[in-house]
This record gives sequence, C-alpha cells and structure tokens, in this order.
Amino acid sequence: MTERDVAEGRIAWTRRHMPVLVETMAEFKVRRPFSGMKIGFRLHIEPKTAVLIETLHAGGAQVIAMGNEGTTQFGTADVLREWGCEVLDRPADDAQATAVHLVQIAAEQPDLVLDNGAELIAACLATGYQPIGATEETTSGAFKLREDYAGQVGFPVIVINDSPLKSIVENKHGVGESVVDTIVRATNISLHKKRFVVFGYGWCGRGIALYAQRRGADVAVVELDPILGLEAAMDGFDVASAVDACRSADIVVTATGKADVVSLDLIAQMPDGVLLANAGHVETEIDIRRLECEAPGIELAPSLKRHDLPNDRSVFALADGRIVNLAAEGGIGNPIEAMDLGLALQARSLAALVDPTFDLHPGPQPVPDSVNTTIATAMLKAMGQMSSGVAE
Repeated sequence: MTERDVAEGRIAWTRRHMPVLVETMAEFKVRRPFSGMKIGFRLHIEPKTAVLIETLHAGGAQVIAMGNEGTTQFGTADVLREWGCEVLDRPADDAQATAVHLVQIAAEQPDLVLDNGAELIAACLATGYQPIGATEETTSGAFKLREDYAGQVGFPVIVINDSPLKSIVENKHGVGESVVDTIVRATNISLHKKRFVVFGYGWCGRGIALYAQRRGADVAVVELDPILGLEAAMDGFDVASAVDACRSADIVVTATGKADVVSLDLIAQMPDGVLLANAGHVETEIDIRRLECEAPGIELAPSLKRHDLPNDRSVFALADGRIVNLAAEGGIGNPIEAMDLGLALQARSLAALVDPTFDLHPGPQPVPDSVNTTIATAMLKAMGQMSSGVAE
C-alpha cells in the first residue's frame, strides 16, 4: 500500500469515531453556511483535521490549507488535494517555507481564517486585509491577539481554547493522555517512580500531570500563578520553583504557551540523563536552539537526541522541542474522540461567524454559549450518556 492509501484508510477509521463532527457535516450539507466562501486554514494536517476540512467542504467552502512545520502527514495532504483542497505543505519545508505559505494564504484574502498560533491572522493584518472573522485554536495564539495585537483586530476572532469543553475534553484529557503516551512509546521507558516535572498548570498541564501520575510517576508542578499552584497542591502534586523541581527531575515537560520557559542555564542544573519534551504550541518553550549550539545533539533513535553538556552530564530531547504528541516519531496527536469535540467547536464557530443571529464583536472572544451547549449535548448523546444532554 502507498502512503496515500494508508492515509485514506486512516481517515475513514477516524471519521467513524467522530460522530459529533459527522453530524455537523450532515447539517452543513443541507444549509451550506460557507457557500461561495474561501477559508484560510492553518492547523496540523493529519486524519482528524482532514475530517474537519471535509466538513467545511460540505458546507460549501473552498479551503486553502497549511500545517505546522514537522507535524504534517503528507499522505493525508495527498488525499486532501484529491478532494479539492489546496494544501501548501511539502516534505522539504522549513521555517522559511512556512512563512511563505502564511503570506500566500493571506494574499488569497480568505473570507474566514482558521488559525493555530495567530500567525495567519498576523499575516492578514500585515497586508491590511480584514477577513469576516477567524477562529484561533491555541492559548499561545490568544496571548498574541490580546497582547501583541490588542486593538488591531477589527473582526471577531473566536478563541476555541476559551471553551470549557475544549479545556476539559481536548486539553486536559486529550493532550494529557496523548503526551504521556507518546513519551512512553518514543522512549520505551516506564514512568513508575520517575520524577516527572510539568511546567504550567493550565488545562494541558493538569492533564499531563494527571496521566503521568496514573502511569506511576512522582509528579511535581512548576507554576507562577499562586492560585493554579494551590490547585496543583490540592490535586496532590508537589509544587516547586523551576530550579528546585528540576534538580531531581527525570522527565521535564513544558505546557505553558510561552517561549523560553526552560533556558539553557536551567538545563545545565538538571541531573544527568534528564529527558526534555514540549507539549505546548510554542516550540521555543525549551531553548533547544541554544542547547543545539552549545551541545549538538546526537540522534539515538527517531525523534530522540542526546546532548552532552560541558559539565559531564547528558540531557535527552524529544522531537527537537516541537509538539511532542504530533512531532515525535509515531505521534498521532490527541485521541480521535477528544478531537471530535474540539474540531466540531471549530466548524460551528466558523459557521457562527457568518450567521447574523450571533452577536459577535471585533477582537478575541469566547465560543458562544449556544455552540458549547449544542456540542456538549451531541457528545453526551454519542457517549450514550443522558440522551437529551441535560439533567431531568
């Protein structure tokens, strides 16, 4: 079988396990909310997002898409092209190619933008173009919109990550489970009694800490916000400063959405043999670039490198600091059912942007309550729980 054939089979398997998005697709085929519209799409290109693009096509949209460097599954991209979606990614793409793709999509002046890190929105703003509206997937993208681009966004941007549904289902359980599972699979190590340090106790950090604990790890949390730190302590985790937590760490995972969280100076204070992985969208949360300059990595296995430090210690890095559950060898992202909910939020939020019955204002804002309720009800029904979706 070719890579394309395998991808087509994987997409079919994925679609079978996405009942909420498939229900949305059937609705969109009837009411065609995106008829005649172009959607600029920047999200990881893999089977789950292929079903989202299929849903947008069913709603009448023309889609021009790109993924993130290091996470695109090219068999899936080939299938999408056969479906009529323009996918810009190519296997040799690097950061420069990614920047070119962003400019290319912005130049198409899409009616709607689906973004992952606010870089496509920024590319549109740089040209002076304002789409009808946009969605933003990530915490890091929301930070950029609210801080770096405050007052510059003259169109509504629905921040998917602000949905309590995404926080609970996709971030806590989806990211938590898939990150821990990927680390174990990529390294073939057991987590039992390992000192597992999580930077950040947002929803993703909560999930990573929980699933690492379930695998037998001794978990410590590094969190600057004292309220979140208290929550981590009440949840049964050690809470410590970065230096204190890392001095005895076996595994360090970042999940903050901020750059330069784990510096080379901090890495130099970690024990010999520590494993570094990033679960956040920002691939510079761990300063892998400086680490690579000071101690060039030696590849031991797919996605696993050893860096020998001047102090006779070695540290090990997964996926060069990229999103570990997608970029590491064998990483296939969050469980399908978790992404069923998250991608249904994307589809219905895009539809809300072109529906005049929704009262949306310029700038970043949360997913509308009615969208959250519709999707929560559909997911409960799909799980066989409370068929009406509400308590009687």
